[in-house]
Amino acid sequence: MRLHRPAIAGLAGAAMLALGGAAEAALMNCPASFTADGTARVHDGGAPTLTAAAACQYLSDPDNANTAKIAAINAAGFFGFSDWQSNGQDQMDGAGSTGKSGTWSIAGADFASYDYILVFKSGAGTNLVAFLLDEDVAAGGWSTPFTDPPFDFTTAKGKGPGAKGVSHLTIARRLSAATPDDPATPVPEPASLALLGMGLLGLGFAARRRA
Repeated sequence: MRLHRPAIAGLAGAAMLALGGAAEAALMNCPASFTADGTARVHDGGAPTLTAAAACQYLSDPDNANTAKIAAINAAGFFGFSDWQSNGQDQMDGAGSTGKSGTWSIAGADFASYDYILVFKSGAGTNLVAFLLDEDVAAGGWSTPFTDPPFDFTTAKGKGPGAKGVSHLTIARRLSAATPDDPATPVPEPASLALLGMGLLGLGFAARRRA
């Protein structure tokens, strides 16, 4: 399902309001620069860089123990969903997936059937950061989203305000609402049903008169 930044940003904001309570305080939208061309943290790898993400959210409450496992991603409810699945790329910590910059590539990308997110994990003073891909490219580069702001590193133990490196990242997916496996069946409006009923009655009366 093709995703566009203005629409998905509205969806992300609505999801935050719907969650309410403690979850509302913890799940936040990233700075706009994180998904803007030229400054995007997940990008196409070109020069100049173009964003590869439609939206970005992060958990504001620091939790060094919160890893980018599928269960933790669904518990966070990123972008209003809790049905994210493994794409076979869980907690990657090899070359390109750690440090302050690297590369990403979706294994077996199928944008017609799935929505995809990249979820980053760091260390002290941080929590998970997720990027919802805009489906323009299936591979590119990234730079660490663990900066101050949005996180407050002045209170992190033994750490200064500089950017922190990524310890691992996960690429997850969920079935798009537009796929044949999850069809969106239109439900007739009550007014439409009433008009249909009146039309059928009219046909019945006309048939009786001709008889």
